[in-house]
Amino acid sequence: MPKISVIIPVYNNAAYLPQCLDSLLAQAFRDFECILVDDGSSDGSDVICDDYQKKDDRLKVYHIQNHGVSYARNYGLEVANGEWISFIDSDDWISTDFLSTLYAHTDENTDVIICNIYFNVGENQIQKICSKPLIYKKDYPSFPLATLVPDCSRADGLYVSLELMSSACNKLTRKSLLDANRIRYNEKMYLNEDGLFNLRCYLKAKDFKIIETPLYHYRILMNSSNRRYMPDVHNQNDIVGKAFYDLSKEIPGKIAQDFCSLSSYRLYLNLMSLYIDHPMNELSFIKKMRLLKTYLDADLYHVFSIPRYMAFFKKVELMALQHHCCFVLLLLSKYRSYRNTLV
Repeated sequence: MPKISVIIPVYNNAAYLPQCLDSLLAQAFRDFECILVDDGSSDGSDVICDDYQKKDDRLKVYHIQNHGVSYARNYGLEVANGEWISFIDSDDWISTDFLSTLYAHTDENTDVIICNIYFNVGENQIQKICSKPLIYKKDYPSFPLATLVPDCSRADGLYVSLELMSSACNKLTRKSLLDANRIRYNEKMYLNEDGLFNLRCYLKAKDFKIIETPLYHYRILMNSSNRRYMPDVHNQNDIVGKAFYDLSKEIPGKIAQDFCSLSSYRLYLNLMSLYIDHPMNELSFIKKMRLLKTYLDADLYHVFSIPRYMAFFKKVELMALQHHCCFVLLLLSKYRSYRNTLV
């Protein structure tokens, strides 16, 4: 039985897949299996998988019909033999000490180890922020909120980037934790599914560790699912909202209300960035206001409370969302888009 099972879902990433697999085969840590789940690729990615399998017998290739990334990850979990699980996306790559560094932090009381991330946009590389070299679960009681909004770590005197907590791919997770609690990806979700999966892990884990060292290279692609134009996003938000509501029953009482409010805020951000204020939406400002108002009249986007430790911009936005101030919300969305272009 290998120490680690690395699961890589593959779908039409022939341009980036070789770099991903080369970075895995270059790992200093050798005791792993790699499970490549080809999710019905049609661009030659399937051939690349087979060619790499011939190079190294630690690679196992499974060709399946296209069902989406969550199905592919779940498929990988069912056939994995390792004590620990790590996911890698096929358009990303890892540092040579990714597995060895994460595995060095394993112990009998730790069920999840999380590393820092490099965000790669073309030739530019940005390291995400983590305010302490090592953070444990006991240091971070507000962690259930951190898969929704990054400011939440301020309540514990920390700063941990949202991506560190919610990404599927910068972690080692104990396989027995996943199996004992039947933690799998929700195959009906294609937004925020990573955050939901990880939060279930954090809630059940005896302990988790966050290390400051960046080891995972996340490639930013403009056509990714969290950036493309999605006029039907409200229907997906309904599925996501119900999943987060069900999970809220497991959240400690003192932060459960904040969790529900920030879940609504996360759904609102999906609605704005992927539909109403997406660059491909050619409606006028007035028509966008009217459209937004029709959606906000639904309970799905209801804000119950505004956490005191939120940054000023988010507090204003939450207040505007709470009172359905659509004009203000659209202005703030425009400002956020402008600010993001400066990063």
